[in-house]
Amino acid sequence: MGACVIRRMPDILRSTVLTALLATSATVWAETPEAPKTPVSPVPLIALVPGKVLYIDSQGSRTLADCEQVEERRMLAGPDKGKLFRETEPCSLWYLAVHPPTGRWAMGVSVSGDVGSTRLVSMTLSGRRVDVPTDKAGRAKEGNLLVMGDLEGVVAVTPGAPAQWTSNNIQRSQRPEQFMADGSRVLVANGTVTTADWWSWSFGPKPEGIHVLPIHVTDTASNDLVLGESRTVMRHERGGVRIATMDPTGTKPWKLGPPMKQKRKGLLSPMVLGDSMVFYREGTQDEGLNCEGADSATYRRLDLRTGQEKVWGTHDTYCSGGELLAASSRRKTAYFIQSHYFSTGVSKLYEYSLDRDEVRELKAEGMEGVHDLSEDGRNLILNARGGVIGVYDNDTDEFTWLTGLEKVTDAGFLDVR
Repeated sequence: MGACVIRRMPDILRSTVLTALLATSATVWAETPEAPKTPVSPVPLIALVPGKVLYIDSQGSRTLADCEQVEERRMLAGPDKGKLFRETEPCSLWYLAVHPPTGRWAMGVSVSGDVGSTRLVSMTLSGRRVDVPTDKAGRAKEGNLLVMGDLEGVVAVTPGAPAQWTSNNIQRSQRPEQFMADGSRVLVANGTVTTADWWSWSFGPKPEGIHVLPIHVTDTASNDLVLGESRTVMRHERGGVRIATMDPTGTKPWKLGPPMKQKRKGLLSPMVLGDSMVFYREGTQDEGLNCEGADSATYRRLDLRTGQEKVWGTHDTYCSGGELLAASSRRKTAYFIQSHYFSTGVSKLYEYSLDRDEVRELKAEGMEGVHDLSEDGRNLILNARGGVIGVYDNDTDEFTWLTGLEKVTDAGFLDVR
């Protein structure tokens, strides 16, 4: 990481500059005339695009599921006042979880519900009509359907937890995050603007849910799961910072440890890797846009056995926004992105190794985030502006754009042969 520490640009200006830079880097692939129309990937993966679940490998792609919705709008003013107009649009698909060994997957389908003069007429998934929860007046509620499938297509659709469907414009989400090791269940994070909780759903034609973490244990930022790790970090305004141990079968509530000494405020993206916790300590800016707090804008690790905490990096540019994006349990590594417009004009991806206690700059620039990390830690699916994605190989330092593919909302690796 660079030695120069500049922390004066407000977040809104930072976002504007970074967006412009990413727009340039993310569209280079589209300008290449020989780019194939069918996306290919050096390793097999599943990707969500508007209305479709795609399987992609080195031979090309195929559709695992497709979804469309029909909405009806009544014009309230103008020359067409009182007329009804129908539109067919692809469904909005989000929050993909993949079980690499079996090819099982789970995702969320966003349902906007009946709002004002707009009515949901129908939703069709892989040729079958899907019913959504309704209120007493028969109007469609707002929420997320949970859809499960495999490499043959859709296996099940469930509305999930009933409390996550509303008619009062309060945003609620159900986000498939990770399968249990044997692929029998999938962990789903639920949330509103004020609460967060976790459910475990069985994989099969008739999914059954179990509440494994109640609300008011972790805050709205929720918590990050690391594939291969049985523990995760809870953060709450009143409960502080605690470690939770997940049940390996996914059928029992998580066990909570005692409060830790680390303060909750400013502790972002904590992840457990073996006997360590890595996290980013956010800072705040004073009226002069200077970073407040001696420990602000720093990357840290905590030895969970001894309680010893160590700073292993400093955010080069800002007081905040330097969260860790992914971590590999197998390699004991964590990943983060920082923008360097003052020196290079692009954002850069970094890897921190706990074993070597060092940061390495990776050869992937202009990225916005990380969709997934392979089970062995070798490959990462990176995303840039416009929903463009690419695969980075940690061993060879090679980066491959998935040309002919855009507007990807999520993606996950497979290791099926």
